[in-house]
Amino acid sequence: MIDDLAALLQRATVRIDAAHNPRGTGFFVGPGLILTCAHVIPSAHKAASSLQIYWQERYYEAAITTVPADDSSPDRDLALLTVPLEDHPCVLLCGEAQPYSRLYTYGYPGSVPGGTSFIFDAAGPAGERNQWITFQRGPVDPGMSGAPLLDRESGCVCGMIQFSLGLHSERGGQGLQARVILAQLPDLVNHQLATHRQNRRWLELLSVEQRQRLGQCCPQYQPLLQQNTKALKVFISYSGSQRDRKLREELEKQLASFRRNQLIESYHSEQLSAGRERSESQRLLEQADIILLLISPDYMSSDQCYNEEMQRAMQRHEAGTARIIPIKLRPTVELASSPFGKLQALPRSGQPITESRDRDAAMKEIADELYRVIQELKSKQT
Repeated sequence: MIDDLAALLQRATVRIDAAHNPRGTGFFVGPGLILTCAHVIPSAHKAASSLQIYWQERYYEAAITTVPADDSSPDRDLALLTVPLEDHPCVLLCGEAQPYSRLYTYGYPGSVPGGTSFIFDAAGPAGERNQWITFQRGPVDPGMSGAPLLDRESGCVCGMIQFSLGLHSERGGQGLQARVILAQLPDLVNHQLATHRQNRRWLELLSVEQRQRLGQCCPQYQPLLQQNTKALKVFISYSGSQRDRKLREELEKQLASFRRNQLIESYHSEQLSAGRERSESQRLLEQADIILLLISPDYMSSDQCYNEEMQRAMQRHEAGTARIIPIKLRPTVELASSPFGKLQALPRSGQPITESRDRDAAMKEIADELYRVIQELKSKQT
């Protein structure tokens, strides 16, 4: 199963066409700004041919904004394109690959014009100034030039594929290191910082270990890494019945990556020490940034849930000190007339989780909606 960072990289990658013929790959490094190899677009910048990008099953006209004067030099084989797009992910380009690290890429080889993934092993640096990284155990066929190389250890795009060491084979290829790219395109350094300051999605997906590596290899990101590192507190209010407990456990599995990446800390009453459940539960309820109400018949009939936790949650909602999200676990009557009936409940379809045809998909939808709330709340802390 692909992880969130690899999925984000996919959505930041485009196919580049010249005169409507596929030429290679590129990736977003800023709003409407695409990085690729200059050799991907020779006919375009020498003969004024039209350029298009293919992204998310649509075509967009592209314009060349930057090509080094001497793009015949392999370490200056760079080009920046602009497209009339802003609502898209951007990669974090920084550092360099280390020997033996695992590199993930997504590109558009001629055999798979719709795009595909590969994983390579980094063999080590190449060139007099270590400007390239050699990688092996995967094919680099025509169309892969300009594809980003994601270092799984640092969570950064550490380079860009430039050429193959053997077509239609597992010999791999070589890519230009990110530090070399940024040295050749110095304006891109500040552009990248501004991009990730405005949209923190990439940074928020980094694990603790990846954040540490990023801070070490790219110290310019330290201020951004230090912002909003405080996890949001999430309190889960639920009945504790056996049926609801099982559903709560399924939901928490979907939230595991948020906890692992220190986006949230989640609590519920069963985690609290014996004899102090109510007092500790009240304290955590008062401290919570987000309160999830897991609605079921058992919840509605519980005095502690309905009369205490839910009522206090709604008071905090009215005061604007917490975000309240009702989640429909099981079919329950008279929800519209309840105090939380005016709030947007999840799943958005209105169908309780237990009546969903795909329970995992319903749980993922809830996690995705919660992630949007987390991003919104964190942006207000900046």
